[in-house]
Amino acid sequence: MKELRAGIAGLGEFGELYCTILSQIPYVRVTRVCSRTPSRAEEIAAKYRVPEISTDYTEFAQAEDIDIACVVTLGRDHRAVVIPALETGKHVLVEKPIADTVEDAQAMAEAAAKSTGKFMVAHICRFMPPYLQAKEQIETGRIGRISTIQAYRNNHYSTLAPGRKKSPMRETAIHDIDLALWYTGSDIAEAHGYKRYNQSQAEADSCSAIVRLVDGTVCTFSSSWQMRDAAPAGLDAAMKIIGTAGEIEIKMPPANYRFIDDQRQDAFNPETSLTPVILKQSALANEIEYFLGCVIQDRAPEIITPEEAVKALQAAIRIDERCAEVR
Repeated sequence: MKELRAGIAGLGEFGELYCTILSQIPYVRVTRVCSRTPSRAEEIAAKYRVPEISTDYTEFAQAEDIDIACVVTLGRDHRAVVIPALETGKHVLVEKPIADTVEDAQAMAEAAAKSTGKFMVAHICRFMPPYLQAKEQIETGRIGRISTIQAYRNNHYSTLAPGRKKSPMRETAIHDIDLALWYTGSDIAEAHGYKRYNQSQAEADSCSAIVRLVDGTVCTFSSSWQMRDAAPAGLDAAMKIIGTAGEIEIKMPPANYRFIDDQRQDAFNPETSLTPVILKQSALANEIEYFLGCVIQDRAPEIITPEEAVKALQAAIRIDERCAEVR
């Protein structure tokens, strides 16, 4: 098998998860990392034995020593990396949401359509077994016609600090919005809700909305950045899908693993662990290897398409804009 050369742009917590996973895949070599903070680029390069670093997105995107660009920057910076990478024929895996604006998202989708490189937006929930199982049961008709989807998703305040990213409806609830559109094949008809400004006046840190889809499904989406740092590491998320013949309940606990001795206890979520053996079994690893498989087999990714990623962003923005501000 031909060795694939990968580069990672954006070296925050999730960017380092990419480094950990890619460095464990035998047919992949991480050849370049990129951060606009030089010290961080140097730190990660040394830790993962990466030969080259960039501090400029265009330089990274056009570098000749990478075949695949993994873009894990802030959403507002995705376009600056994705489009020049696609224009040079590179394969691009970019984290969700595809962008902060619909204009940027559509520009990336158009660039992907013209490029010889493969392109995929990393909507990780589509690679998580519980959500995949739900999709299968919905498609086989086991729960009948979907009537209601109820979802909430919360994160630690320090993880998604206001000022760095958009509101929780666009950053985190977009997971559940995308899933609702995927499960129903429908789109947003109308939305009403509220968003609360607590820790910051720049961006809301909690949002709740009730949404009617075109097919009549009623959804509730709620998300916040108000989990305390002392709360168990990981994710606090749940979804209930109620149909005319049955229902599906999915809950992602804040901590899937706990260690206790006589002095203390530690809890963490294997999905975000930096332990290579554990992380190799995560949904993120499945997602990355699925994309690599598409590159190797020269086929377009089907589990999530650029058009679906743009549609999810449009829906999240529309819902967010219809949430009244509470200050």
